[in-house]
Amino acid sequence: MARTKPARIRYALFDFDGVIADTEPLYVELDRRVLRHFGYEPTDTELESFIGLSSEVESRKLLAANGIEVSHDEYRAVWDSDAQIYGDPGLKPNPGLADLWLALRSAGAKIAVVSSSPTSGLVRALNRFGLLSCVDAIVGAEMVSKRKPDPEPYLRALEYLALGDAGAARGAVAFDDSGAGVASAVAAGAWTVCYRGAAAAQAAADESLEDFVTFSW
Repeated sequence: MARTKPARIRYALFDFDGVIADTEPLYVELDRRVLRHFGYEPTDTELESFIGLSSEVESRKLLAANGIEVSHDEYRAVWDSDAQIYGDPGLKPNPGLADLWLALRSAGAKIAVVSSSPTSGLVRALNRFGLLSCVDAIVGAEMVSKRKPDPEPYLRALEYLALGDAGAARGAVAFDDSGAGVASAVAAGAWTVCYRGAAAAQAAADESLEDFVTFSW
């Protein structure tokens, strides 16, 4: 799908983890505790490889690869991102994010959150941030059949925001930080901004961004 930079942002699509808020350190430590609970000591490299993906899925794959079979229910009984990450009182939106959202809303843009994390946790955090009222749509992990890097999550968000506008991607800008997320947004046809991502993710995006405070269009 051909992509050009929109003259104005009609649809602003934001990944949550790492973009809206810096949850990655909380995820790394949660995953480390849970993997240890099941008898496996992960390396930092293994834990960092989960970034941008569903860590509850990747952790079980890692356990299975090391001969430890854990059911989904057994894993979720220990791994509780809703309370331990999105309910963490120390979690805050990244600097400048709230002001950017208010500016986008004032300019008539619609905002969606597009994440590989459970929707309940996203709602919980956004509500606590006082930002839930700014959001027009949320696409969480359980709302799609294919996760990032597949384009389905971003396409689903555009479907909700654009209400049948077949050309919605031409007015869409996505903000993501992982290689999987950038690939998903690009494949969905959105102009893609890599926020503080690794070099490979920045190279795959249309542009990169280090600071929401100084962001301008």
